Amino acid sequence: MGRVPSQKGISVIPVVAALKQHPDGRKLVPRHLWRYFDEHMVVSGWYPERDYWILIEALVKTIDPATVGGDVWRYFAQFSTKRDIGATNGSRTERQGVYRNFARAEADDPASFFRRAALLWSQYHNTGRMEIVGGRPETNSVVMRLVGFVIPIEGFVRLQGYYLEEYGRLVGIEVTSKVTRSTALGDKFCEWEHVIGRNPATEAFVASLPVVHT
Repeated sequence: MGRVPSQKGISVIPVVAALKQHPDGRKLVPRHLWRYFDEHMVVSGWYPERDYWILIEALVKTIDPATVGGDVWRYFAQFSTKRDIGATNGSRTERQGVYRNFARAEADDPASFFRRAALLWSQYHNTGRMEIVGGRPETNSVVMRLVGFVIPIEGFVRLQGYYLEEYGRLVGIEVTSKVTRSTALGDKFCEWEHVIGRNPATEAFVASLPVVHT
């Protein structure tokens, strides 16, 4: 039997904590998930993805987009990146998060940044693999794909791109992401195109990748 797709406690615990603080927290989720409100949870522990999807969708319904500056999923991504990798202080990143080692990526080394970005998936999930598929020199973009994993929530697919944008901001790399394929919308896999700011280092990196045609 294959392992049960699970997400690490570091991303599940904040969702549960927010729901516990809501006056209707237990009404928002099925009874069989109430155990998350009562049991001790571990940051490094693994919790079923199927439970996480229910919990985070319940939390999204409690948040007014106007209070978080727009897209709730972008807010989640920004919160997670700053908490897990580190907060910025001017041009410097304060490496205080659990994954603070990822903040060692440098603005002039996009290859290292994208290798670390792909590796980040496995820090949160015990199944699936994020891959660098190739590049598009005309747009100076990098195409990444998630294989072996189905994301059922469209907002969570967007969140992955938002996370990379924020990660880039933390280390000084300009990234603008867009979803090009989504399992939440019926595609066989999820895919993102990450457009990066043009400079000699990023252009050389994109040129070194297999060309991905549109």
